[in-house]
Formats: sequence, C-alpha cells, structure tokens
Amino acid sequence: MTPEQKAAYDAIIGMAHRVAMKIAELPREQRATAVGRARELLLQTASEHGDVSDPKLLVLCADGIAVVLREIEMSGSSEGGHA
Repeated sequence: MTPEQKAAYDAIIGMAHRVAMKIAELPREQRATAVGRARELLLQTASEHGDVSDPKLLVLCADGIAVVLREIEMSGSSEGGHA
C-alpha cells in the first residue's frame, strides 16, 4: 500500500467511525434511519461531484458506518449515547 493509499484508507476509516459515533448518540429507534440517510448522502455527494470512480468503494464506506455502529452498540461504550 502506497503512502497515499494508506492516507486515503485512514481517512475513510476515520470518517466511518465519526459518523457512527454521531449516529450512536441518537435514540436506538432512530439509528437505522440515520444509517440509511448517511448512505444516501455519501453516494449522492460523490455522484454530484463526479467522483464515482469506484462505486464499490462508496458502498463499502457506507457499509462500514453500519458495521462500526453495530460494534459500538455491542460494546455499549458510545459516550453520551443510548447503546
């Protein structure tokens, strides 16, 4: 992995964690909707900016948010959340 690829990977992972932490702060019944909305916005933003060189990567990013949120919920450690 090149330094540029590593930086991009780290940025994507960081984004997924930050978004998941914000969603974890919501009441449990609102989280699925928030994950869906985050997915829509991610794909929409990339499409609007013409940056859809690898659609699979965008789907992976969106799925990563849901995975991180599940990990937060399972650990029960979201600060200020309702996990």
